[in-house]
Amino acid sequence: MKLKGRVAIITGASSGVGYSAARLFAREGATVVAAARRRDRLEHLVSEIAAEGHQGFSIPTDVTDSSQVQHLAEKTLSLLGQIDILINCVGGMMKISAIETFSDAEWRRVIDTNLSGAFYMARAVVPAMKRQNSGTIINLGSRVGKMGVANIGPLCAAQFALAGLSQSMAQELRPHNIFVTTVYAGLINADIHPLNPAEAFRRQLITTDDVAQSLLWVCTLPPSLRVDELPIMPRQVDF
Repeated sequence: MKLKGRVAIITGASSGVGYSAARLFAREGATVVAAARRRDRLEHLVSEIAAEGHQGFSIPTDVTDSSQVQHLAEKTLSLLGQIDILINCVGGMMKISAIETFSDAEWRRVIDTNLSGAFYMARAVVPAMKRQNSGTIINLGSRVGKMGVANIGPLCAAQFALAGLSQSMAQELRPHNIFVTTVYAGLINADIHPLNPAEAFRRQLITTDDVAQSLLWVCTLPPSLRVDELPIMPRQVDF
């Protein structure tokens, strides 16, 4: 087991990449702390992990609420005594529209979901990682954190900012043996509302299980190696 003895907090774990990553990391020996807003889905996930003979905990959390994030980190430490891995999987497009149609509330929701949550999570777990002198933080970002795309301006802004935050944290935390990676993903066959692609197109996209494998790879690098950025794309689709 590649992650035996390690504790991993995975946000967005009730569905999509977060769900797949939680299952995979548990199979590889990690004790998984699954966080998301939907309690029933988290409990189902943890029951599946337990049925396979592995260990997981569910802590319902809205990562856009910094007090809930702090509770998540503190409860994880009280239960398990360490935090070795943080996987930030929460994100969302919200809507596709001209820039002038986004309300203040919609702007804040996109920024909070795609950027603020990752900041709150990192801020909450870094003190424990510094005490351990070790840690891995992965921010699951998007290709639109590298190139702007029309009609999703707030999402592009949040993803570009997430890239900058990750780069800053990587430099700041490396002396403490904490390594930060941004995974820039193309379209994933998950909940990509408000897009509603045909099933034939969906089959060409990256699977959530394959994204989870890339996250696992980053967490199991050889000791002489780090990966600051990892772009992943569907083989047959250019976005």
